[in-house]
Amino acid sequence: MKRGFAIVATDYQGLGSSGAHPYLDTRVEAYSVLDSIRAALSAFPVQNKIMIVGQSQGGGAAVASASFAPTYAPDLDIRGTVATGVPYITPELVSALLQPHANAKTETGYNPLMVYSLYLAAGLAGRDDSFKPQDAFTPKAMPAYRAASESCVTDLTALVKKEGLNFQNSVLPGFSKALAPAMEDMRYPTLKLAQPLFVGTGSEDKDVPPVLQFGLVKAACAAGAVVQAHVYPGLDHSQTVNASLPDSAAFTQAVMSGKPVQSNCGAIAGQ
Repeated sequence: MKRGFAIVATDYQGLGSSGAHPYLDTRVEAYSVLDSIRAALSAFPVQNKIMIVGQSQGGGAAVASASFAPTYAPDLDIRGTVATGVPYITPELVSALLQPHANAKTETGYNPLMVYSLYLAAGLAGRDDSFKPQDAFTPKAMPAYRAASESCVTDLTALVKKEGLNFQNSVLPGFSKALAPAMEDMRYPTLKLAQPLFVGTGSEDKDVPPVLQFGLVKAACAAGAVVQAHVYPGLDHSQTVNASLPDSAAFTQAVMSGKPVQSNCGAIAGQ
């Protein structure tokens, strides 16, 4: 706000309201964000010059908003997007994540990705009566699955930690097939974004592993988007937000001033 921005922050469908929360559904997230911007523009004397910023789920919502905006909200003058800790899932990346756990003799301790997998499944169950959680999760994981539909992330994480849930003791071979509809809803309609994209990734991110974030960068670069990718060595999912601020602020200033932004797609080519 000190820099002259008006801040618009949305919530998402099913959080604090009736119905299930369609976790990481890109269309739902994008419409929530874009509609909130429209509401702010109609209610307050602010300029229609927009930078979309998000972290984690919000990072995905930011990219989704930029992706859906040309067709859903062409009236909004979106200048650029900043996303840190941003989720990006494809069947190939899911296989890459699951394979090491399938090959390991023993996986000990909890895996934070289980928390998000449970939320994804709970959201799918809320809109798809054909989803059968017993096809995706072991009996050990079912109490946490049932809790996912009504628990905030700190409470669900505590339960997953307490039970020591991980991909080896909680996920069945049918996991990917059972959750395929939810993963389809996570797709961005296009990554050939009309505006520049900033992506910040912590090298020690366990919540959204770097391989997923690098997958997004590579796909957006291949689609022809202007992408600035930054990696922050030694930092985890939450630490990256503040650490990236000098870089993302410079990016934002350039974009909002109409200055050209150069891609650095080659920076993560070997990742």
